[in-house]
Amino acid sequence: MATTSPPSRPRRKRVTRSPEDRRAALLSGAAEVFREKGFADSTVAELAEAGEVAKGTFYLYFDSKDHLLGAMWEEYVDRFLVTTRALLDEGGAWWPTLDRLVRALVAHAVENAELHRIVYRSANAKALDLCRSSNQRVIDLMAEFIGRGALAGAFRAGDVKLACRMLFHGAHGLLDDLISSAEPIDVEAVAAAVLELAHRGLGAPEPTA
Repeated sequence: MATTSPPSRPRRKRVTRSPEDRRAALLSGAAEVFREKGFADSTVAELAEAGEVAKGTFYLYFDSKDHLLGAMWEEYVDRFLVTTRALLDEGGAWWPTLDRLVRALVAHAVENAELHRIVYRSANAKALDLCRSSNQRVIDLMAEFIGRGALAGAFRAGDVKLACRMLFHGAHGLLDDLISSAEPIDVEAVAAAVLELAHRGLGAPEPTA
C-alpha cells in the first residue's frame, strides 16, 4: 500500500525591511517594553524581540539600551524642533511668537507623558546624559531666537543663555513633576504659569490701559 507524505508546511514569507524601518520598529517596540517592565529591568533581548530583529541586529543600530532610550528622546526633541522652526519661520512679532513656542513646548511634553515617565523615573545616568544633550538643542534654538529679540529691543535679559536655561528647565521641571503624579494636567494653566515666568524674566512690556 502506497504511503502519502504529509503536506509540507507553507514557507513563511520573509519580509525585507529597510534599515530605517528596522530602527523605527526597535524604537516603537522599546516604548512598549519600557512601559511594561521599566528601563532598569528591560533586557536587550526583550527589546530586540519587540522590534522583531535578532539580538545581534539590535547592536547594528544601538550600542546599548541606554543609547536606544537616548534615541527615543532625540526623536521626541526632533519633533518639537520641527514645530519650533515652523513657528519661527512665520516671522510673527517677538512676544506672540514666544508665547506660541511655550504653549507648544508644554503641549508636546504632555502628549508624550509616558516617555517622560520612562526617562525620569528609571533611566540611569548614561541615558539621562544622552537626553540632556538633545535638550540642549532646544535651549540653543530658543537662545538664538531670544538673542535676536534682545538685539531688536523686544526682550531684556542680562545673559540670554542663562535666561533660556532658566526658562527651559523651569518648564521642564514643572512638567516632569506634574507628569510623575499621573494626575490630569491642565495644559493651558501650565502654559500660563510658564509664560508668567518668561514674561517676568525677559521684561515683557506692561499692558497699556
